[in-house]
Amino acid sequence: MKSVRVYKYRWVVLLAIMLLTIASSFQWLALAPISRAAMQFYKGQIPERSIIGPDLLTLIHMVVFLIASIPASFVIGKIGLKYSLRFAALLIAVFSLIKGFGAANFNLVLISQIGLALAHPIVFNSVTAVTARWFPLRERGFATGLVSFSQYLGLLLVMIISPQSVVTRPQVENYGQGIASLLFWYGIATAVISAATILLFKEKPATPASNEPYHEYGFRTSYRILFHKKHMAGLTIVFGLIWGLFIAFISKVDGITALIGIENSNGIIGAVLLIAGMLGSVVIPAISDYTRKRKKYFIISITGIFVGFISFAVAPLIVNLIPEGARIIAIVFSGVLGFFFMGAIPLGFQYASELSYPAPESASQGILLLGGYLTGTIVLLFMILQGGAYLEAVLIASVVSLFATFLAAFFIKESPVIITEDERLRQAVDKEFVVLE
Repeated sequence: MKSVRVYKYRWVVLLAIMLLTIASSFQWLALAPISRAAMQFYKGQIPERSIIGPDLLTLIHMVVFLIASIPASFVIGKIGLKYSLRFAALLIAVFSLIKGFGAANFNLVLISQIGLALAHPIVFNSVTAVTARWFPLRERGFATGLVSFSQYLGLLLVMIISPQSVVTRPQVENYGQGIASLLFWYGIATAVISAATILLFKEKPATPASNEPYHEYGFRTSYRILFHKKHMAGLTIVFGLIWGLFIAFISKVDGITALIGIENSNGIIGAVLLIAGMLGSVVIPAISDYTRKRKKYFIISITGIFVGFISFAVAPLIVNLIPEGARIIAIVFSGVLGFFFMGAIPLGFQYASELSYPAPESASQGILLLGGYLTGTIVLLFMILQGGAYLEAVLIASVVSLFATFLAAFFIKESPVIITEDERLRQAVDKEFVVLE
């Protein structure tokens, strides 16, 4: 039995990338749960019923990810993880401070958001490489899960902190006040977190963390393997719609809250969605692992998302019929939507990695993310056109798309390696004798 040596510092490295993920999430969706209040705050600087507004800040992150994702992977490969993440942390620190100090000027906030968005794909595309270099096989899934959890935690904190820091009641005279202070303190907190990341992160341990160290395939080799897996095309389309609808929904959550008759931007829908989603992100993949079934639970998740979206698509009708109960129904179904949304996402990543084996996980994950961000960009764009005039129509169209996706999922084959790959990894884990230093 060949031993491997792991280091306590791996948890510091993991904490560093988790903190950077939280910081990036703060800046991505800072105004999403309070977009109506933000619109009032920047009223004199933004044309009415225009695409230019608080929602544009979220859209920028998605568009930049589409453009910069592949170049970001190239940069990481050329200059290494340490310098790539330090560069990303520096971008986040500098532009979050500019955004915070210039919060009263919408144009300055917009420019800062572009700088912040450039760091986003560097952080996200580094996760697999970080966990593979620092963690033994038996801990890699857990470590990657913690990074995903930190993203959800960052989004949840935004849904709680932003509405509590700003005047969100339209009836109040100083409606929208607190935006400048909120972005200032977000900027300070984000800059401190980013500085800590610069200091804490290291490239790799002194010795490999596994007997099966991380192998980096060339770009062409990775995608040549991937594109020869015919069922990956179907899964990419299906997953792309799910991930795209999730990020579009959470980005436009305040507008959807208004659609169901809640005047106050209190963030309750987004908070419930994310809390239930964090539970779903653990429960659904765990059941899938236990039963050794991917396709079945992926289809169940799509069904749950479909039911959740129907409730929001018919929200105006519910408000007219039972105005008092509409809010309770929306809160309940936001939990249903979040549970299955965020359960489907990690399950989809794992399903794709198994369908595309032996292509590296980073390649399959990259394709899924690109498909998701492309879908999310298109959906969110239609959601914010004409000041949100087409929001209800987009929700109805999403229900139709989800039904088609549900049918399409039946034609994707079950994971061919869920059993054999599990056994192979278990054997590899058993061969590793871990020595803690």
